[in-house]
Amino acid sequence: MKTSEPERRTVTKGKFEGEQVKLTCANCNKEFWTRASHEDRRKFCSIECRKDAPIRRKAEEMTKLMAQTELTPAQSAKIRGQIANYVRDQITDAHMVVMGDKQWNPTQARVFSALLNKVVPDLNASYVQHEHTTKDVTDLSREELEAIAQGVSTIEVEYKELTQDEDN
Repeated sequence: MKTSEPERRTVTKGKFEGEQVKLTCANCNKEFWTRASHEDRRKFCSIECRKDAPIRRKAEEMTKLMAQTELTPAQSAKIRGQIANYVRDQITDAHMVVMGDKQWNPTQARVFSALLNKVVPDLNASYVQHEHTTKDVTDLSREELEAIAQGVSTIEVEYKELTQDEDN
């Protein structure tokens, strides 16, 4: 969908002499010049923009999904999967930052940290398993029924504490 004819120029000296056209980068919307013969196939201003285009598209897809009011479990799983893929792609960059071969600004580091926490939650969080059993109303004692009727918030029950060996 071209809205208008691109601007053209002729270069008479240098490496890229001949007819050139001005195009707009599909990733960053920056205008750039290229050979007229490349007009139909050239979409990006640089190799970096070409490499960043899929990442940007994924981020836009995630943003569109998150803009919906309610997400289905399948949509939530898709978003988590996309975040996991994005973080996987960035692990090598993060390693280069840690080793001092590359620099990230504080915002980049915070974004990577936030994404990483979505994929790999804090390992210090403890896992607690709760088991609840229910009794049929006919199995409750008179005291338990009266406590429920009075609105008592806790009901005393018998319990057995399991040790680590008994749990497995």
